Amino acid sequence: MLPEDEAKFKYCPHLTTHDDKLRFCQGAMCMMWRWDNPETPGGRGYCGLAGRPGERA
Repeated sequence: MLPEDEAKFKYCPHLTTHDDKLRFCQGAMCMMWRWDNPETPGGRGYCGLAGRPGERA
């Protein structure tokens, strides 16, 4: 889990440019972004594509 400010500097494998270069995470602007605690402003979150951190399948 990361603060959104830190996540925006991580690469997203699903966002690419026209020449297949990776783009940065969009954080809360992405529909897959999940907040750890939505009631806390500026809280921490994670990419929902990978599943909740710390949980095993």
